[in-house]
Amino acid sequence: MSVIAVTGGTGFVGGALCRELLARGHSVRVISRRVPSARLPGTQYAAADFSDRESLRRALAGVDAVVHLAAALFCRSEAEFMKANAEGTANLAAAASAVPSLGKLVYVSSLAAGGPSSAKAPRTETDAEAPVSFYGKSKLAGEKAVKGFSGGQFVILRPPIIYGRHDSGVSKIADWVRKGVMVNAGSAGGRFSFIYIDDLVSAVTAALETSRFDGGTFYVCEPRSYEWREFISLLALGMGVRMPLLLPLPPWAVYAVGWLYESVTALAGAPPVMNRDKAREAAAPNWTASPAMWERTAGGAEWTTLEEGIRKTFS
Repeated sequence: MSVIAVTGGTGFVGGALCRELLARGHSVRVISRRVPSARLPGTQYAAADFSDRESLRRALAGVDAVVHLAAALFCRSEAEFMKANAEGTANLAAAASAVPSLGKLVYVSSLAAGGPSSAKAPRTETDAEAPVSFYGKSKLAGEKAVKGFSGGQFVILRPPIIYGRHDSGVSKIADWVRKGVMVNAGSAGGRFSFIYIDDLVSAVTAALETSRFDGGTFYVCEPRSYEWREFISLLALGMGVRMPLLLPLPPWAVYAVGWLYESVTALAGAPPVMNRDKAREAAAPNWTASPAMWERTAGGAEWTTLEEGIRKTFS
């Protein structure tokens, strides 16, 4: 049994990961900015400031490994993204290096760190990184910080769109599908890769519990990609509703919507749920990746198809 720390353990992915780690006999310590009032039974909690390395070191004391999930998805500027995702990750890696018991750091990055794929082939680990958003650049900077972890081994995972029951992204899209209308942002022929939450959790636990992935960066996702219309069609089918009307929205309009969300939420003192940075990503039509390197390293892998994952999500 190992003591495993999970940053971002109160979120969608973090909660699923913590439950699986507990089921596998590990001790789990959730590290977050504040200790939540609702706590997962059998789990330790520690508060830490990600801008304070000493605070992080104290929270990590005595753990054997850490999974870094905490990240900012919607910021208003590049500086905000870099502070949260690049500097915060660098501080965590430095703090982890100072904990004698801590031998592994698993960083859940993003396909956005690599950048969009071409229309001809999915992105692979041998492709040059070309992030197009501030979020992607900040996650790539976080990866570079993780590679400086000197306390043991690291593993970097780059998932694309993550989905499952009560997720924060696909659930919002589902709400619009139920209403009978959905935006088709960017190119109508753009393709996307997906990973079901259980598959991502399995990848993280494999990275923690074995040494075969040590020192590597991997795309993890279902091998097949999907056009946006196909994704929405499967979503409607899985929810038992009619295919919604798909409204095309050019990149400049998506950018305008992002700016509007940023402005309104700034006045309300709330984080934006859409921003100009997501519009930059929408302007690049293809977001696909190949899990071939992960599969070769793992000696095989089973992935949940989008159709099956949607069925599980909305059953």
